[in-house]
Amino acid sequence: MRALMMLLLAASPAMAQDARGQEFLVNRLKDRLKLTDDQTAKVKEILAKDGEDRTKLDDARTEKINALLNDEQKKQYEELRTQMQRGRGGPGGGQFGGGGGRPMGTVNIEDVKRELSLTDEQVEKIKPLYDEFNADLQKRVAAQAEKGLQGLNIAEEMQKYQDNLKALAEKVKVHLTDEQKTKMDALLERATGFMRMIPNLLNTNRGGGGPPPRPSVEDRVRSAVGALRIEKEDEKTAIADLVTKIVKAQYDLEDFTKTSREKLAEAAKNGDLSDAAVEDRIKETQEDRRKREKEIAGLQKQLAEVVTNRQELELMAQGILK
Repeated sequence: MRALMMLLLAASPAMAQDARGQEFLVNRLKDRLKLTDDQTAKVKEILAKDGEDRTKLDDARTEKINALLNDEQKKQYEELRTQMQRGRGGPGGGQFGGGGGRPMGTVNIEDVKRELSLTDEQVEKIKPLYDEFNADLQKRVAAQAEKGLQGLNIAEEMQKYQDNLKALAEKVKVHLTDEQKTKMDALLERATGFMRMIPNLLNTNRGGGGPPPRPSVEDRVRSAVGALRIEKEDEKTAIADLVTKIVKAQYDLEDFTKTSREKLAEAAKNGDLSDAAVEDRIKETQEDRRKREKEIAGLQKQLAEVVTNRQELELMAQGILK
Protein backbone atom coordinates (compact mmCIF):
# COMPACT_ATOMS: atom_id res chain seq x y z
CA MET A 1 0.00 0.00 0.00
CA ARG A 2 2.74 2.43 0.96
CA ALA A 3 4.74 1.70 -2.19
CA LEU A 4 1.62 2.09 -4.30
CA MET A 5 0.93 5.52 -2.83
CA MET A 6 4.55 6.56 -3.38
CA LEU A 7 4.25 5.70 -7.05
CA LEU A 8 0.96 7.58 -7.26
CA LEU A 9 2.26 10.72 -5.58
CA ALA A 10 5.41 10.70 -7.69
CA ALA A 11 3.22 10.90 -10.78
CA SER A 12 0.80 13.48 -9.38
CA PRO A 13 2.62 16.76 -10.31
CA ALA A 14 2.33 16.05 -14.03
CA MET A 15 -1.18 14.64 -13.75
CA ALA A 16 -2.52 17.46 -11.60
CA GLN A 17 -2.52 19.89 -14.52
CA ASP A 18 -4.82 17.69 -16.59
CA ALA A 19 -8.56 17.34 -15.85
CA ARG A 20 -8.56 13.60 -16.53
CA GLY A 21 -5.40 13.22 -14.48
CA GLN A 22 -7.00 15.06 -11.57
CA GLU A 23 -10.04 12.80 -11.67
CA PHE A 24 -7.75 9.76 -11.83
CA LEU A 25 -5.85 10.86 -8.72
CA VAL A 26 -9.00 11.72 -6.79
CA ASN A 27 -10.55 8.32 -7.53
CA ARG A 28 -7.32 6.53 -6.60
CA LEU A 29 -7.01 8.33 -3.28
CA LYS A 30 -10.70 7.89 -2.48
CA ASP A 31 -10.53 4.19 -3.23
CA ARG A 32 -7.26 3.43 -1.46
CA LEU A 33 -7.60 5.74 1.54
CA LYS A 34 -11.37 5.32 2.00
CA LEU A 35 -11.88 9.08 1.92
CA THR A 36 -15.18 10.59 3.06
CA ASP A 37 -17.15 12.74 0.62
CA ASP A 38 -15.92 15.85 2.42
CA GLN A 39 -12.28 14.73 2.22
CA THR A 40 -12.69 13.81 -1.44
CA ALA A 41 -14.08 17.25 -2.28
CA LYS A 42 -11.19 18.98 -0.51
CA VAL A 43 -8.58 16.78 -2.23
CA LYS A 44 -10.17 17.60 -5.60
CA GLU A 45 -10.01 21.30 -4.73
CA ILE A 46 -6.34 21.04 -3.79
CA LEU A 47 -5.44 19.28 -7.05
CA ALA A 48 -7.39 21.82 -9.11
CA LYS A 49 -5.63 24.71 -7.35
CA ASP A 50 -2.27 22.99 -7.83
CA GLY A 51 -2.98 22.64 -11.56
CA GLU A 52 -3.90 26.31 -11.81
CA ASP A 53 -0.73 27.36 -9.97
CA ARG A 54 1.42 25.22 -12.24
CA THR A 55 -0.23 26.65 -15.33
CA LYS A 56 0.40 30.20 -14.09
CA LEU A 57 4.02 29.33 -13.30
CA ASP A 58 4.48 27.82 -16.77
CA ASP A 59 2.94 30.91 -18.41
CA ALA A 60 5.15 33.24 -16.38
CA ARG A 61 8.26 31.23 -17.24
CA THR A 62 7.31 31.23 -20.92
CA GLU A 63 6.86 35.00 -20.89
CA LYS A 64 10.31 35.51 -19.39
CA ILE A 65 11.96 33.16 -21.90
CA ASN A 66 10.13 34.73 -24.85
CA ALA A 67 11.49 38.12 -23.82
CA LEU A 68 14.97 36.79 -24.66
CA LEU A 69 14.06 35.31 -28.06
CA ASN A 70 13.57 36.63 -31.57
CA ASP A 71 10.39 35.85 -33.53
CA GLU A 72 11.76 32.69 -35.13
CA GLN A 73 13.05 31.38 -31.80
CA LYS A 74 9.70 32.12 -30.16
CA LYS A 75 7.97 30.06 -32.82
CA GLN A 76 10.35 27.12 -32.34
CA TYR A 77 10.04 27.37 -28.56
CA GLU A 78 6.24 27.25 -28.77
CA GLU A 79 6.43 24.20 -31.03
CA LEU A 80 8.71 22.51 -28.51
CA ARG A 81 6.32 23.28 -25.64
CA THR A 82 3.41 21.88 -27.64
CA GLN A 83 5.30 18.68 -28.39
CA MET A 84 6.17 18.19 -24.74
CA GLN A 85 2.60 18.78 -23.60
CA ARG A 86 1.24 16.31 -26.12
CA GLY A 87 3.81 13.69 -25.16
CA ARG A 88 5.53 13.45 -28.56
CA GLY A 89 8.96 14.46 -27.45
CA GLY A 90 10.97 16.55 -25.04
CA PRO A 91 14.06 15.84 -23.00
CA GLY A 92 14.49 13.11 -20.44
CA GLY A 93 12.36 10.08 -19.76
CA GLY A 94 14.21 7.36 -21.62
CA GLN A 95 13.06 4.99 -24.30
CA PHE A 96 10.48 3.10 -22.30
CA GLY A 97 9.22 5.63 -19.76
CA GLY A 98 7.44 8.90 -19.34
CA GLY A 99 9.11 12.19 -18.59
CA GLY A 100 9.71 15.37 -20.54
CA GLY A 101 5.94 15.82 -20.79
CA ARG A 102 5.29 12.34 -22.18
CA PRO A 103 2.64 10.15 -20.57
CA MET A 104 4.10 7.58 -18.19
CA GLY A 105 4.91 4.31 -19.95
CA THR A 106 4.94 5.63 -23.50
CA VAL A 107 7.91 4.97 -25.79
CA ASN A 108 9.76 7.57 -27.83
CA ILE A 109 11.24 6.85 -31.23
CA GLU A 110 13.66 9.79 -30.94
CA ASP A 111 15.29 8.29 -27.85
CA VAL A 112 15.75 4.92 -29.51
CA LYS A 113 17.01 6.58 -32.68
CA ARG A 114 19.74 8.20 -30.60
CA GLU A 115 20.58 5.12 -28.51
CA LEU A 116 20.71 2.70 -31.46
CA SER A 117 21.99 5.13 -34.12
CA LEU A 118 19.03 4.37 -36.37
CA THR A 119 19.01 5.46 -39.99
CA ASP A 120 16.15 7.58 -41.33
CA GLU A 121 14.94 4.53 -43.25
CA GLN A 122 14.83 2.45 -40.04
CA VAL A 123 12.97 5.22 -38.20
CA GLU A 124 10.38 5.33 -40.96
CA LYS A 125 9.72 1.59 -40.53
CA ILE A 126 9.81 1.54 -36.73
CA LYS A 127 7.87 4.71 -35.87
CA PRO A 128 4.42 3.23 -36.73
CA LEU A 129 5.13 0.40 -34.26
CA TYR A 130 5.83 2.91 -31.51
CA ASP A 131 2.80 5.02 -32.37
CA GLU A 132 0.58 1.92 -32.19
CA PHE A 133 2.05 0.91 -28.82
CA ASN A 134 1.51 4.38 -27.35
CA ALA A 135 -2.04 4.62 -28.68
CA ASP A 136 -3.00 1.25 -27.17
CA LEU A 137 -1.37 2.18 -23.86
CA GLN A 138 -3.25 5.45 -23.57
CA LYS A 139 -6.54 3.71 -24.39
CA ARG A 140 -5.97 1.22 -21.56
CA VAL A 141 -5.04 3.97 -19.09
CA ALA A 142 -8.12 6.02 -20.03
CA ALA A 143 -10.41 3.00 -19.76
CA GLN A 144 -9.04 2.14 -16.32
CA ALA A 145 -9.36 5.74 -15.14
CA GLU A 146 -13.03 5.78 -16.11
CA LYS A 147 -13.62 2.71 -13.95
CA GLY A 148 -12.27 4.59 -10.95
CA LEU A 149 -9.58 1.90 -10.51
CA GLN A 150 -12.12 -0.60 -9.27
CA GLY A 151 -10.65 -4.07 -9.44
CA LEU A 152 -7.24 -2.81 -10.59
CA ASN A 153 -4.57 -5.50 -10.27
CA ILE A 154 -1.22 -3.68 -10.19
CA ALA A 155 0.90 -6.81 -10.62
CA GLU A 156 -1.20 -8.04 -13.53
CA GLU A 157 -1.12 -4.65 -15.28
CA MET A 158 2.64 -4.34 -14.89
CA GLN A 159 3.17 -7.85 -16.24
CA LYS A 160 0.93 -7.04 -19.21
CA TYR A 161 2.93 -3.87 -19.85
CA GLN A 162 6.22 -5.79 -19.78
CA ASP A 163 4.85 -8.43 -22.14
CA ASN A 164 3.67 -5.75 -24.56
CA LEU A 165 7.03 -4.00 -24.33
CA LYS A 166 8.86 -7.23 -25.16
CA ALA A 167 6.52 -7.86 -28.08
CA LEU A 168 7.26 -4.35 -29.37
CA ALA A 169 11.00 -4.96 -29.08
CA GLU A 170 10.72 -8.15 -31.14
CA LYS A 171 8.84 -6.29 -33.88
CA VAL A 172 11.44 -3.53 -33.87
CA LYS A 173 14.38 -5.97 -34.03
CA VAL A 174 13.20 -7.18 -37.44
CA HIS A 175 14.49 -3.86 -38.79
CA LEU A 176 17.77 -3.77 -36.82
CA THR A 177 21.34 -4.93 -37.40
CA ASP A 178 22.85 -7.55 -35.08
CA GLU A 179 24.70 -4.86 -33.15
CA GLN A 180 21.52 -2.81 -32.76
CA LYS A 181 19.60 -5.88 -31.61
CA THR A 182 22.09 -6.36 -28.77
CA LYS A 183 21.65 -2.74 -27.73
CA MET A 184 17.87 -3.12 -27.91
CA ASP A 185 18.03 -6.11 -25.56
CA ALA A 186 20.01 -4.00 -23.10
CA LEU A 187 17.46 -1.17 -23.31
CA LEU A 188 14.62 -3.59 -22.72
CA GLU A 189 16.36 -5.08 -19.72
CA ARG A 190 16.93 -1.65 -18.22
CA ALA A 191 13.26 -0.86 -18.69
CA THR A 192 11.85 -4.06 -17.20
CA GLY A 193 14.46 -4.97 -14.59
CA PHE A 194 13.08 -2.74 -11.84
CA MET A 195 9.45 -3.33 -12.84
CA ARG A 196 9.78 -7.05 -12.13
CA MET A 197 10.47 -6.21 -8.48
CA ILE A 198 7.51 -3.87 -7.93
CA PRO A 199 4.65 -6.42 -7.75
CA ASN A 200 6.39 -8.29 -4.92
CA LEU A 201 6.97 -4.99 -3.13
CA LEU A 202 3.33 -4.02 -3.50
CA ASN A 203 2.11 -7.41 -2.26
CA THR A 204 4.31 -7.13 0.80
CA ASN A 205 3.07 -3.62 1.64
CA ARG A 206 -0.54 -4.82 1.33
CA GLY A 207 0.01 -7.10 4.27
CA GLY A 208 1.23 -10.27 2.58
CA GLY A 209 3.61 -10.77 5.50
CA GLY A 210 7.35 -11.27 5.42
CA PRO A 211 9.85 -10.02 2.86
CA PRO A 212 9.12 -10.43 -0.85
CA PRO A 213 10.59 -13.54 -2.51
CA ARG A 214 14.14 -12.88 -3.62
CA PRO A 215 14.63 -12.64 -7.39
CA SER A 216 15.87 -15.74 -9.18
CA VAL A 217 19.54 -15.99 -10.07
CA GLU A 218 18.60 -15.64 -13.73
CA ASP A 219 16.62 -12.42 -13.09
CA ARG A 220 19.45 -10.89 -11.05
CA VAL A 221 22.01 -11.70 -13.73
CA ARG A 222 19.80 -10.50 -16.57
CA SER A 223 19.10 -7.21 -14.79
CA ALA A 224 22.74 -6.60 -13.87
CA VAL A 225 24.29 -7.49 -17.22
CA GLY A 226 21.59 -5.67 -19.17
CA ALA A 227 22.32 -2.46 -17.27
CA LEU A 228 26.00 -2.61 -18.28
CA ARG A 229 25.20 -2.10 -21.98
CA ILE A 230 27.93 -4.46 -23.20
CA GLU A 231 28.14 -4.66 -26.98
CA LYS A 232 30.65 -7.50 -27.54
CA GLU A 233 29.04 -10.90 -27.07
CA ASP A 234 32.17 -12.67 -25.79
CA GLU A 235 32.71 -9.96 -23.19
CA LYS A 236 29.04 -10.06 -22.21
CA THR A 237 29.17 -13.85 -21.78
CA ALA A 238 32.30 -13.73 -19.62
CA ILE A 239 30.89 -11.05 -17.33
CA ALA A 240 27.52 -12.81 -17.10
CA ASP A 241 29.32 -15.98 -16.00
CA LEU A 242 31.10 -14.13 -13.17
CA VAL A 243 27.93 -12.36 -12.09
CA THR A 244 26.12 -15.70 -12.01
CA LYS A 245 28.78 -17.21 -9.76
CA ILE A 246 28.63 -14.20 -7.42
CA VAL A 247 24.84 -14.22 -7.14
CA LYS A 248 24.78 -17.97 -6.46
CA ALA A 249 27.47 -17.54 -3.80
CA GLN A 250 25.56 -14.64 -2.22
CA TYR A 251 22.38 -16.69 -2.09
CA ASP A 252 24.32 -19.62 -0.65
CA LEU A 253 25.62 -17.32 2.10
CA GLU A 254 22.09 -16.06 2.81
CA ASP A 255 20.79 -19.63 3.11
CA PHE A 256 23.73 -20.63 5.27
CA THR A 257 23.17 -17.65 7.59
CA LYS A 258 19.52 -18.52 8.06
CA THR A 259 20.20 -22.21 8.67
CA SER A 260 23.14 -21.61 11.01
CA ARG A 261 21.12 -19.17 13.12
CA GLU A 262 18.40 -21.77 13.55
CA LYS A 263 20.96 -24.41 14.53
CA LEU A 264 22.70 -22.11 16.97
CA ALA A 265 19.35 -21.15 18.50
CA GLU A 266 18.59 -24.84 19.06
CA ALA A 267 22.04 -25.37 20.56
CA ALA A 268 21.52 -22.46 22.94
CA LYS A 269 18.38 -24.15 24.25
CA ASN A 270 20.13 -27.48 24.73
CA GLY A 271 21.28 -27.55 28.32
CA ASP A 272 23.02 -30.91 27.85
CA LEU A 273 25.71 -29.46 25.57
CA SER A 274 29.05 -28.81 27.24
CA ASP A 275 30.82 -25.46 26.92
CA ALA A 276 33.42 -27.15 24.71
CA ALA A 277 30.73 -28.47 22.37
CA VAL A 278 29.10 -25.05 22.17
CA GLU A 279 32.48 -23.48 21.42
CA ASP A 280 33.11 -26.03 18.64
CA ARG A 281 29.78 -25.20 17.01
CA ILE A 282 30.49 -21.48 17.14
CA LYS A 283 33.93 -21.92 15.60
CA GLU A 284 32.57 -24.23 12.91
CA THR A 285 29.90 -21.72 11.96
CA GLN A 286 32.36 -18.83 11.88
CA GLU A 287 34.81 -20.82 9.75
CA ASP A 288 32.13 -21.81 7.25
CA ARG A 289 30.98 -18.19 6.99
CA ARG A 290 34.51 -16.89 6.42
CA LYS A 291 35.05 -19.48 3.69
CA ARG A 292 31.88 -18.39 1.87
CA GLU A 293 32.69 -14.71 2.29
CA LYS A 294 36.21 -15.31 0.96
CA GLU A 295 34.80 -17.06 -2.11
CA ILE A 296 32.47 -14.11 -2.82
CA ALA A 297 35.30 -11.59 -2.32
CA GLY A 298 37.51 -13.49 -4.76
CA LEU A 299 34.81 -13.57 -7.43
CA GLN A 300 34.03 -9.89 -6.89
CA LYS A 301 37.71 -9.02 -7.32
CA GLN A 302 37.80 -10.91 -10.63
CA LEU A 303 34.72 -9.09 -11.85
CA ALA A 304 35.94 -5.66 -10.76
CA GLU A 305 39.11 -6.19 -12.79
CA VAL A 306 37.28 -6.73 -16.10
CA VAL A 307 34.63 -3.99 -15.97
CA THR A 308 34.90 -0.23 -16.41
CA ASN A 309 34.53 2.17 -13.50
CA ARG A 310 31.03 3.12 -14.61
CA GLN A 311 30.04 -0.54 -14.92
CA GLU A 312 31.53 -1.21 -11.49
CA LEU A 313 29.39 1.58 -10.06
CA GLU A 314 26.26 0.03 -11.61
CA LEU A 315 27.15 -3.40 -10.20
CA MET A 316 27.68 -1.87 -6.76
CA ALA A 317 24.26 -0.25 -6.95
CA GLN A 318 22.73 -3.67 -7.70
CA GLY A 319 24.57 -5.37 -4.84
CA ILE A 320 26.78 -7.53 -7.06
CA LEU A 321 29.96 -5.70 -6.09
CA LYS A 322 30.75 -3.73 -2.95
